[in-house]
Amino acid sequence: MQSFVSDTVKELKPYFDGLLRTDPASGGLYMLDDELGDRASCCTTGLAACFYTLDGKLNGGDGFDIARRLAEDVRNRQLPSGGFTQPYYAKAGEPPVVDIAEIGAVANSLYHIHQATNSEAAKESLIRAADYLLTQTVPERPGVVLKRPGENFDVLNGDMYAAHTFGRAYELTGNPVYLEQVVAIFGHLADRFGKNEPGWWPYIENWDGSVVMGNSVLYQATIVAFAHTALRLLPEELLARWRQVSEQAVAKMVEAIRQPPSEETEAPWWTRDWSNGWELYMSLARSTASEQVREIGLNRFREVEADLRERGVLRFRPNIKHSEPDRAPVTTTFRKASGFAGIIACMALDEEPVLEFNNKGEPIA
Repeated sequence: MQSFVSDTVKELKPYFDGLLRTDPASGGLYMLDDELGDRASCCTTGLAACFYTLDGKLNGGDGFDIARRLAEDVRNRQLPSGGFTQPYYAKAGEPPVVDIAEIGAVANSLYHIHQATNSEAAKESLIRAADYLLTQTVPERPGVVLKRPGENFDVLNGDMYAAHTFGRAYELTGNPVYLEQVVAIFGHLADRFGKNEPGWWPYIENWDGSVVMGNSVLYQATIVAFAHTALRLLPEELLARWRQVSEQAVAKMVEAIRQPPSEETEAPWWTRDWSNGWELYMSLARSTASEQVREIGLNRFREVEADLRERGVLRFRPNIKHSEPDRAPVTTTFRKASGFAGIIACMALDEEPVLEFNNKGEPIA
């Protein structure tokens, strides 16, 4: 485990501790997103719970207990369908948006919470989310999973969010249906790589393969980074093919980030702050390309840890000015901090052995 991880946990824990709340009616624990003015989303709550899982592993104390209780809050607020809502930039009075990104971003956290703390709530939530994703597959287009219900195009990083979720659900259940989806999605994404432009996945394609929205360093990085946990589930031939594809994808990203974002390298305008795109640096840190590439990713996480020591959680304060009183904020400090904390926790826990439990379901040191 990298040395910056424990220092990052130390710097962030007081912030998260200060947002823990107890529901007076149920006694349940939840996270307050103070800038949202409400309970934190299920996704960001799960990410914070994974942070507490890592804290419990590193420092003991009440980290595991907090993680379990927050996982219960996630499960209790999860939609009956198994999906998660997206509360940011939501307009008052309109139905909340259900987005695959809310599942994909938290799936690995739920897996690790269960593995480390024996939380049945985390396991149940992850499986319910995977079952929801099964309803969003497109039978006539193997490997495509709709990012939002009712869409009629392919969001390629959304497909990997689904594969990542299916992979972790398969590891907890052994359900072959999940594994079939993992293999189909990896095959589909390998097929689409470079079809429109060498070295790139576009962000969105039409069913005929034409581009809706073009290249994206950050969304390409998401595909590479979130593939990591499912690689051991792939057949040997597909795994070899994927390693070749992902190394080409990383090489293109490293080349692109030497220059500022442009329409050619980051078509989605809202993802052009690469310096705070943690999926990008996670993908580089996990790269098999070279030690030099891995150091680019790891050095960025070290820089943030140093920045936290100097500025604290203020370094996550959003720069976007919000001026629409009938909409929730586009993002919040908590959302950004929990996103970073969840990435750090999962990077660390992905490399750690699974804990054992005693007969009370308590982890054995």
